[in-house]
Amino acid sequence: MQAHLNDLRHLVEEEDAATAARLEKARVFVAQHLPTNTKSAWREYFESIGLAVLCALILRGFVIEAFKIPTGSMIPTLLVGDHLFVNKFVYGLRVPFTKKYLLEFSEAKPGEVVVFSFPSAQARAHIAQQPASKRDCIDRGSLENEKDFIKRIVGVEGDTVEVRDNQLIINGKATERTFLRKEATGNFLYPHEVHESETLNGFTYTIQFVGSDVNFGPITVEPGRFFVMGDNRDKSSDSRCWGQVPVENIKGRAMIIWWSIGPDSMRWERIGRFIH
Repeated sequence: MQAHLNDLRHLVEEEDAATAARLEKARVFVAQHLPTNTKSAWREYFESIGLAVLCALILRGFVIEAFKIPTGSMIPTLLVGDHLFVNKFVYGLRVPFTKKYLLEFSEAKPGEVVVFSFPSAQARAHIAQQPASKRDCIDRGSLENEKDFIKRIVGVEGDTVEVRDNQLIINGKATERTFLRKEATGNFLYPHEVHESETLNGFTYTIQFVGSDVNFGPITVEPGRFFVMGDNRDKSSDSRCWGQVPVENIKGRAMIIWWSIGPDSMRWERIGRFIH
């Protein structure tokens, strides 16, 4: 009986050895013919970071870009410290790092709030032709440096733009305005700031100005140009000062406020607000 058990044990051991040998041969074959592509942890990190940077550059170049409001020229629509996203894809697909379009989807329209590259050379030439009394409507630093501006389009190619007693007139027709309120300024010469609702091309927004009678124009918008103005009409350096904006300088349309911080605290109520 014991002899039979010993024989059975030897057979199992021999079978295990044979199985182990076959497994080792299979492992060697796989290692020789199907090498594994193992990556180090650092390589995976760098690849992930590189992919994220590439996606961010594509989004910034073609689709969307963040912009911060540095001045009060668009108050009350946009406040200093507002951070917003600009839709760069809405008007078309540009050739990277150029102002030329591969595909054009639509054209910017009156009433839209747009971000554009400031045409500094054109602005310098325009201001040089103005009387000396009208040349201080923009700081010299803005005329020398490339930067982005944000304004509202009020006139497109062929439009006649005019301002009479603070009333915007397009092609001989006054824009629809509704009085909202007056606010004290503390200024002896201009004691009140007027807030009014204005409608242009289906866009309704709020503008503000002091009581002084402001006149401009009439002037015709040149081919391939836009006439832009700030909603803070008395405190905006815009086309009334330095001329019209070339179509190719438009970078995109202001879309939504994603962050807003004032001098003292967060402005939570402005976050998520769409820009009209």
